[in-house]
Parts: sequence; C-alpha cells; structure tokens
Amino acid sequence: MLGEITLPAGTVVATVVRDGHPTVPSPEVRLLPGDELLLVSHEATEQEIHASFQ
Repeated sequence: MLGEITLPAGTVVATVVRDGHPTVPSPEVRLLPGDELLLVSHEATEQEIHASFQ
C-alpha cells in the first residue's frame, strides 16, 4: 500500500497512473504491477527515491 512506503524528506506522490488514468493518491492505494507514479521532490535524488521502492 502506498502509505507503507517511506519516501525521502520533501518527496510526495502527486498521482498514480493505472491503465492510463491518473488518480489522486491516498495512503490506502494498493500499488499494482504496471502502475506508474509521478513523484515531486525538492530534496531527494532519483537514486534515493528508487531506493524507497526496493
């Protein structure tokens, strides 16, 4: 679930795109294979964000 992922400081999930449709994310969203995330960060590097999803 999205709320179980610890993101780096200053990073938020702006939207979850599933089957081509963007949705407003909430902590209860269960991520599925093929989901695409749009994240915004003012502090974290791309590598730090990727590490959150490993």
